[in-house]
Amino acid sequence: MPGEGEVRFPTARGTGEVRGILHEPSVAANLALVLAHGRSGDMRNRLLRRLAAAACEAGWLALRFNFRYVDAKRTASRDLSEEADDLLGAVRFLRRQMAVGPILVAGASMGARVCARASADPDVAGVIALGYPLHPMFKPQVRDPPEWPMLVKPTLFVQGDHDPFCDLGRLREELLRLVAPNHLVVIADAGHVFEPKGTRRDTFPELWAAVAAWVPERAG
Repeated sequence: MPGEGEVRFPTARGTGEVRGILHEPSVAANLALVLAHGRSGDMRNRLLRRLAAAACEAGWLALRFNFRYVDAKRTASRDLSEEADDLLGAVRFLRRQMAVGPILVAGASMGARVCARASADPDVAGVIALGYPLHPMFKPQVRDPPEWPMLVKPTLFVQGDHDPFCDLGRLREELLRLVAPNHLVVIADAGHVFEPKGTRRDTFPELWAAVAAWVPERAG
């Protein structure tokens, strides 16, 4: 039945259990989207909830989940390897729900780094990076993002132009190093989590338009 409900599934390595919310469209889905939150957030994050709802309305299967450290009241692992295990557990869960069709992974902030780390997995068809934290806050001189060599699938980057964690000039330099196709969409007058700068407005329609335009190419 269409709708949303809590689900639980093992990590990819089977070392623990992950909790998530599955959004099922009213039609048979031929594309699925995993949504990963940032370091200080969880699956209740407003951006992820809106993305899941929009994806479901578009006929996609969507799953937002908590990294295990959230429910355990801990902090993320230093190298994000545990979080990549959680993310790939979500990918495996969706593959059981939808036997055929691409599975995309989308992450906000730290979640985007986790998606990059997990992108080589055969079941991952592409990555959506929302507010990729390319460097520490206001320190674009810090180079060599650790997950960059692991980002090997087609990737959509959506960035606010006032993001202190991602200097756009630096990002454009780094994109040239990626081996897979990539596309950058810049949301004007927006910050790290796409909060508006200057005139008050809702930036989500701009973000969703970028995602909705890019995703169908992965379904082909």
